[in-house]
Amino acid sequence: ALTTTGDLTVTAGGAVTDSGTLVIPGTTTISASGQAVTLDSSNDFGTAAITGANVAVTDTNAIILGASTVTGTYDVTAGGAITDSGTQEITGVTTLEAGSGNDITLDTSTNNFAAAVVITSGNNVAITDEDAIVLGASTVSGTYGITAAGAVTDTGALAITGVTTIAAGSGNNITLDHTSNNFQAAVQITSG
Repeated sequence: ALTTTGDLTVTAGGAVTDSGTLVIPGTTTISASGQAVTLDSSNDFGTAAITGANVAVTDTNAIILGASTVTGTYDVTAGGAITDSGTQEITGVTTLEAGSGNDITLDTSTNNFAAAVVITSGNNVAITDEDAIVLGASTVSGTYGITAAGAVTDTGALAITGVTTIAAGSGNNITLDHTSNNFQAAVQITSG
């Protein structure tokens, strides 16, 4: 367990894990290139900026994702809103869980999700990708906004309660053809 009143910076040549609760109200910066980062206790981060391979982060309430470079999977579980304050450069599947009443807003224009983005739970969800994006199986209890500068495709069922708005950019295809997709409200295509 660790509680600070400011920031935490960790640089490691091996895996980074927690064995107790981390309470870091400032910015937590983890530099563990090529290594697993697993911070899955009942943590409370202000902002978390992580460089690592497979990364899993748990926060008991809202979390801000600082500029992060993840060469494997990226799992973020929060008991509040999930937002970003810097570029998310993610090679593997991104899985986000904020709870059905909390928003997910990853709208930095230079975000790059190279594999599927899965929303396990979230209220109003907005995701931006600087090029193509793949939407994994997702359950969204509010609105679902996708902004990309490339093709928008799906690899899993999309269960969306609110309005879905997709902007892929002129000349880019949008293909949401999973047989179990369920859009309960309007689907708006602003560009594609």
